[in-house]
Amino acid sequence: MNRLTYLMPSSLLWVLCVIFSQATTQGASREDWKIQPLLFEALTEPPCSYVSTEHRKGFVENTDKVVAWLRGAHNGGAIPLRHFLAGPRIINDTYGLFFYDPEGGYVAAYKKDYGYSFYGWRKEVMLVKSKDGTVWSALSGRALEGPQEGKTLQRIPSMTTTWGHWLMLHPESTAYNLFKGDKYPVVELPDADAWSQQHSQKTQIIANDLVMGVESEDGQMAFPLDLTRERACYNDTLNKLPVTAFWYGPTQSSAAWIRQVGDKILTFRADDIAPETAPFMDNETNSRWTLAGRAVDGPLRGTELEWIPSIQCRAEAWMAEYPASTSFHPQTKP
Repeated sequence: MNRLTYLMPSSLLWVLCVIFSQATTQGASREDWKIQPLLFEALTEPPCSYVSTEHRKGFVENTDKVVAWLRGAHNGGAIPLRHFLAGPRIINDTYGLFFYDPEGGYVAAYKKDYGYSFYGWRKEVMLVKSKDGTVWSALSGRALEGPQEGKTLQRIPSMTTTWGHWLMLHPESTAYNLFKGDKYPVVELPDADAWSQQHSQKTQIIANDLVMGVESEDGQMAFPLDLTRERACYNDTLNKLPVTAFWYGPTQSSAAWIRQVGDKILTFRADDIAPETAPFMDNETNSRWTLAGRAVDGPLRGTELEWIPSIQCRAEAWMAEYPASTSFHPQTKP
């Protein structure tokens, strides 16, 4: 059996094969660049609050898509896209540097920095420019041109989910202050955004082109995500590093982790009857895990998995940026 047929219909498999083959033949010419530096205006250091506090104001809906950073003070935090990123596309902040690219299907989160602005696109992947004139890929964080060419921004643990799901997991976490609801203009998600498509069609079966792209020092791997499934775990090894990708369909969320705790390598599975707070279990200890990589029940309760640099995005965007990436082949069925 082909190694991708566990995950997707044959039509999608064919599309991915085309993408893989096309991506390897595309060059890195600047002719692929579309420069529009004044199209969006970045947001810098919005004042902070807490998720539970902002939820009580009633400005954010439970179904609102958010980007959440997963570690740090107050168990991370969440940024509603309609309120803070759909308009500016970029946030320069103490908690991180955030780039929203709806055409590429991702929100990238990097270590805090300042002075970044929207620049345009390269092969349908968003470009940003730092204050020293360096041009960066928003998806990979690689410097493509300028004084820092060849350097790479450092990712921080993050995922996209919904406001309601994150509120359920971490009401104590950080959020930006919405004040009286009129300080920041609410901008609806562009039609290109996958969550916008899903929400408008009232179905989970949308354009099946999302992957969880995982990076290590020695390579990359794409985990094609099956949007027709409610929950799934994909276990694999990337250059001898045991990794897993969690998928939770109701919020269209994926997160990737190193599936090792101490000397023990874990094999994860989705539990169909588990509560939505902890839909995943490991075979070795039967501990229950949240989408955010925390064990909340069982022998490993209180343990946090180590995040592996990764990002959920469209398959075409991933392969344009990482043409040498391998693809997931299951050691165990998801």
